[in-house]
Amino acid sequence: MSVPLGDEATWSEASGPGRPRQARLASLLYAPAEARDRSRRIYAAVLDESPRIREGNFETIGADDLERLFHLYDAAFFRGSLSEMLQEDRAYPMAFRLSRRLTRAAGQTIRLVRRVRRGPTVVEQAEYEISVSTTLLFNTFHEVDREVVVGGLACADRLEALQRIFEHELLHLAEFLGWGRSSCSAENFHALSRRIFAHEGVRHDLVTPREQAAAAFGVRVGDAVEFDMEGARLLGRVNRITRRATVLVEDPAGVLFTDGRRYQTFYVPLSLLRRV
Repeated sequence: MSVPLGDEATWSEASGPGRPRQARLASLLYAPAEARDRSRRIYAAVLDESPRIREGNFETIGADDLERLFHLYDAAFFRGSLSEMLQEDRAYPMAFRLSRRLTRAAGQTIRLVRRVRRGPTVVEQAEYEISVSTTLLFNTFHEVDREVVVGGLACADRLEALQRIFEHELLHLAEFLGWGRSSCSAENFHALSRRIFAHEGVRHDLVTPREQAAAAFGVRVGDAVEFDMEGARLLGRVNRITRRATVLVEDPAGVLFTDGRRYQTFYVPLSLLRRV
């Protein structure tokens, strides 16, 4: 997924993207068996090198683990091209972030172009950031027992799911560096994903907060629930589920909604809700 970041961001075709880079990226081709083998070697390297990720269903992760994945993948699949292009564009090192706020997308790649002064001239400087959703990642392989498919490939554990998510985001980065734009709904992205990583799709089917809430707490959107707030028992209805539940409680002094009723809105930890 690609979105602008910050009000001062300006989209631009930077000087770096162009036919030489596009040809370089399009030349990358790995048979499915070879792509799987390279990915498994990265899997083993992460378990060997990371101070936190010690097993497939790891329980902690740091932003430096994402940076480690970047270097491993750049060497194994891109022949160092991503680092070289970032350095050429003065965008190296790039940023990596773990996000609890991402509850719909498993990952996000951002290209931000700022106007900066270099000597007497003002130039456009690109910056890049890859984020991974810890909310979706740690919901998966936890309490919901089902097949997990990312990029059209079944994942055996959380580390494999992380790899497929990260591969997807690296393709966004590669498109930004080579073409100046990126879209996972376009054919170019699909072609790169098949040729480089042998992905069979672009969708991520991780366990969502809604699915987790239903499995762990039996709570779904639309359910009538009760909860305690400052010593009072309140009755309401679940309107949304992210990391917490958004509960609407009828109140004559509340905000008028489209159903003609007035509600107060409460953000309640799922563990504090009781269905009624």
